[in-house]
Amino acid sequence: MTVRKLAILSLILSVFCLLPLICVLTPYTYFQVLDIILPNVQVGSVAVGGTSLKEATERIDQFYNQRRRIQVSDGLRVWHLAPVELGLLVDAPRSSQRAFEYGHEPNVLKNLSALFQSLGTPYRVSPLTILDTNQAALRLQQLNEEVRQQPKPPTVLVEQGQIRWVEGEMGYEINMEETLRQMIADPAGIMERGELRLSLKPIPPPSVDTAQAQIQLETFLQRAANLTVYDPIKDEWLKLPVTPEMVSRWLQVEMVGQQATLRLNEQEVKSDLNTLGQELGGNRYLDGEKLAPLIVRQLESGEATFLRLNYRPTTYVVQAGDTLLKIAWKLGFPMWKILEANPGLDPDRLLVGQEISIPSKDEMLPLEIVPNKRIVISISKQRLMVYENGKQIKKFIISTGVDRSPTQPGVFQVLTHKANAYASVWDLYMPNFLGIYEAWPGFMNGIHGLPTLSNGTRLWANVLGRPASYGCIILDLPDSKFLYNWAENGVVVEILP
Repeated sequence: MTVRKLAILSLILSVFCLLPLICVLTPYTYFQVLDIILPNVQVGSVAVGGTSLKEATERIDQFYNQRRRIQVSDGLRVWHLAPVELGLLVDAPRSSQRAFEYGHEPNVLKNLSALFQSLGTPYRVSPLTILDTNQAALRLQQLNEEVRQQPKPPTVLVEQGQIRWVEGEMGYEINMEETLRQMIADPAGIMERGELRLSLKPIPPPSVDTAQAQIQLETFLQRAANLTVYDPIKDEWLKLPVTPEMVSRWLQVEMVGQQATLRLNEQEVKSDLNTLGQELGGNRYLDGEKLAPLIVRQLESGEATFLRLNYRPTTYVVQAGDTLLKIAWKLGFPMWKILEANPGLDPDRLLVGQEISIPSKDEMLPLEIVPNKRIVISISKQRLMVYENGKQIKKFIISTGVDRSPTQPGVFQVLTHKANAYASVWDLYMPNFLGIYEAWPGFMNGIHGLPTLSNGTRLWANVLGRPASYGCIILDLPDSKFLYNWAENGVVVEILP
């Protein structure tokens, strides 16, 4: 073998011997000289291998401080908060520096060992997390305003028709000390997991003296059992079927120090009144808006309060032989009131089966009812009866309207008092006039004494006891004077056919 060939062979052998060293030193030099973090290095969940310190810092900051949200839960609700709201912050520069230091030590052999290990196994560095305890405490206090459930005071419960007291319920709030201790102990873990479970502590219900409230409860139940409502159309008092269950719904327990006291909730009373009204039948109902505050006042004060039921508008189906005047007579309304409720209705062209609207009977009773007085008039008997506190105290002979101008049956009300009213249509002066309904708009029919003409002639003194008037109800002068003084506005007047 020539010297030349030996030299070439020696060179080739040298290259093969140096090749492994070159393969190791080339990447090592790359990471060391260019200050690049070794491959497969992570800061928490952020891969920073192969990046510069600046790039690694940006990645860590973006992942943890900018985009990360901590799921905070009290076991019932969840809030998603930025870490900074809870006082949590990852120190991105120092965390990336810790990642860089792996494999960048003064000891070359250690660095080479770290490089080989990182090529096969990921190396994880915990993010350096800082906790601002003042900010954490502030945000926890704010959360506590939402989390806190105040303890419930004792309340009442109905079981098998009996009302009994039920002990108050525990409340709860954030246990600030324990939750802060948890955050101080493991801020990095909270940041990494993205979860913070709030520690809660109970708030015991207050110690309550229910003796006074028990007396109130018994009083409310007794008074509620005696609630009655008046039907001015039928002249009847109805007992409201208020149950203990209803009363328990109406109750609110309020605390004055350690003393329990009861109040009534108008909205709950109104709701039950609307339900009770549906059971009355006959288009009757209870106006919860008006009655609820009255019932609350009666139950709380014991002061007797007048409660009145109401009537809904209805409809009527025209029958064979009906005229609008007959319908009005039958249903107890002046004919013009039915026309008013049916715009466009032609009274001369009623059709059998036609449905017409009928106003509420309340429209003829616009004033506050006087519940202990009532006037009842019988057209067929030509008599007027006066009732007070359910008993008849007077009975008078009267004259009602003649056939061509009849007195309207129905349930009306004393609306006006005029000592000596004048009807220009008939040139009549009507003493002791009590207006009770408008026969047509602007013209009031009523009850009055024997009328006189403008020339002083007294009319109909000899015909009392049979129809004679133009629609009003006529009495002898002494009787009309008594009635004028006895019946204030609001007294119900019931006119029977």
